[in-house]
Amino acid sequence: MDPITHAISGAALARAVPRRPLPWRQVLLIMGLAMAPDLDYVLHWFSDELYLEYHRGITHSILMLPLWTWLVVSLLPKHRARNPILPWLIAAALAMHILLDVVTSFGTMILAPLSDWRATLDLVFIIDPIFTGLMLAPLLLIFLCRRHARALAATSLALMFGYLGLCAASHQRALDLVHAAWPGAPVKAALPLPFSPFHWQLIAAWPDHDQDAAVDLMPGFHGTMGAFPASLTGPYARYLHRAGDLHWRRFAAMSPANAPDSVPGMAFYRWFARFPVLLEDGPDRRLFGDLRFGAGMPDAPESFALRLDLKPKPSAWLIWHGDHVTPLH
Repeated sequence: MDPITHAISGAALARAVPRRPLPWRQVLLIMGLAMAPDLDYVLHWFSDELYLEYHRGITHSILMLPLWTWLVVSLLPKHRARNPILPWLIAAALAMHILLDVVTSFGTMILAPLSDWRATLDLVFIIDPIFTGLMLAPLLLIFLCRRHARALAATSLALMFGYLGLCAASHQRALDLVHAAWPGAPVKAALPLPFSPFHWQLIAAWPDHDQDAAVDLMPGFHGTMGAFPASLTGPYARYLHRAGDLHWRRFAAMSPANAPDSVPGMAFYRWFARFPVLLEDGPDRRLFGDLRFGAGMPDAPESFALRLDLKPKPSAWLIWHGDHVTPLH
């Protein structure tokens, strides 16, 4: 989830939970802590590979949550630490961050450092202006009606969970389409797409190939598409189809046969990518992508893709986005 939404969730918690209003400094503290787990972004300064391997790791772990809470409380000035509600708010802000990341499809290592398994609920796209706006609107009203600040903050949280409920219902409808189209597929998924809670990517996966399509469950509702340029929304608009007219695409799956683990970085990418597929297969180069990040979408730049150069010596390169390419080791 984006930092702005995390900060808004912290503000809602800080205003909704305490019976007496917190000082603004403590509200800002809770907002900052709601964003704090993403401090692991500093790993990006060292390498893209290191960042992808450990982002949403120990700073996003429910096992480490008590430790991070204790550490923050211990660093507070004594007069603030004596506020009995503050430690609970600190823990809630950190837990809210984890929750808002788990509802996206990126994956969050909630059991780190004991496991690198990535939890995901596949409910909300990583940036969702509708979700953010619903949470922000009641909080802005606090500046006009301070007497009802707590009720408005509680409304913000209620809208947040209500929207997640709407997304969960839409997710199930999308997943039902995958089950109906490919009942024998070992792995089935429905991943959120941008601009609307009714836009979904449908995926059915087998050991040797994947099938994907995109559905608009409510074609008359365009969500936030009108707020963005056509260069950004166009690829998605062409990708989406009605539930009764799905266009399925077939991709060869990434496998040891076309992506040998002997090449440095291949095992890492296979671990990171959720639905790795072969996009291009040439005599000198192969291109792989992750369907989770829109691999193979027409007219869209590749993100989190992998390029395998076969000559003169096999080497793997991570395509972060567009022209941003770094070597894998």
